[in-house]
Amino acid sequence: MRRLAFLLIGAAALGPVRAERPVVRVSVDVSGPTTRLVLTHATPVAYEIRAAEGTLEIVFAEKVRLDPSGKRLGDPILARWELEDDRRLVLATGSGYRSYESFELLNPFRLILDLQGTRSDDDVTAPVPQSRDPRRKIVVIDPGHGGVETGASGPSGLQEKDVTLDLARRLKRELDRGSTDVVLTRDDDRLVGLDERSAIANHNRADLFLSIHLNASVRRNAAGAETYYLATNATDDEARTLAALENDAAGARADATANGKAAASAIDLVLWDLAQNQFLAESSQLAESVQRRLNQLAGTRDRGVRQAPFRVLMGATMPAILVEVGFISSPDEEQKLRGGDYRDQIARALGSAITEYLDRLAASAP
Repeated sequence: MRRLAFLLIGAAALGPVRAERPVVRVSVDVSGPTTRLVLTHATPVAYEIRAAEGTLEIVFAEKVRLDPSGKRLGDPILARWELEDDRRLVLATGSGYRSYESFELLNPFRLILDLQGTRSDDDVTAPVPQSRDPRRKIVVIDPGHGGVETGASGPSGLQEKDVTLDLARRLKRELDRGSTDVVLTRDDDRLVGLDERSAIANHNRADLFLSIHLNASVRRNAAGAETYYLATNATDDEARTLAALENDAAGARADATANGKAAASAIDLVLWDLAQNQFLAESSQLAESVQRRLNQLAGTRDRGVRQAPFRVLMGATMPAILVEVGFISSPDEEQKLRGGDYRDQIARALGSAITEYLDRLAASAP
């Protein structure tokens, strides 16, 4: 069993003792392939996860108040949970339990545990909450950069972070018209860590993850779109350089600092630990659809589909791609990107590619 190191969230454990116990709200979802436990903290509290035979324990650094304080589930993966000694949340695992993964989300702080295991067709004792309509797919759109991390800038000052957010909103409107539910990793001008972006997709159990960016080059005639999916080794030097630049964005530095690791070692750890490679074939198909649509829109030379170790794609437990929709460094493309009509065309091209991919996926399902 894996044991997570003690992790301090902010300065929760460094300040004076609180007059009131922090409230931690607990919710459980057994409708998916895993049993998901979500702990939402009104105030961040330091914690440690301990794994033992038949139990998992979340040990808080101070006394907390759980809402609700305990529950018996009868789920083959998670039988029950209860708070002991006001500091230990004890999860009694069932016979179907095998292992767990955990990740965190911010604003508010949430600890998510995915308890992995098996359920047989005869397991009917677990409460089954109302699940989402299986005909509707969940797509997470990630507008690149944000906040102090502006991304690339055009010759006249157009900023990547502003264009990607606007494109994401337009794409959301396109997809919302169909049988798709869309979640944006950010819907305002703020910095979101690279690891948090894929964690949002995982938290929403998305069917695909698309990160939108704009390219830049010292060659003023560089133009057109490029689409990437994940690989440990980049397709070529240009792809390797681009991934290094994106991975060194403010969000990546913040993630690496918070984890106490260098960015490069964290990349390797997340990549192999979460095994995104099982989705590479589907990611490749999605990337091909997106690239084909954008080539038709721009009327430029096909720059092709490439692979590179983009950190924002690592850890996504679904097909995931990153698209550079154009070169903001090109005076001509920057001028087109300023216009709402051209942005609508990009959103329609991306929306058509996503719909095409999802339709093909549905048709091939058993």
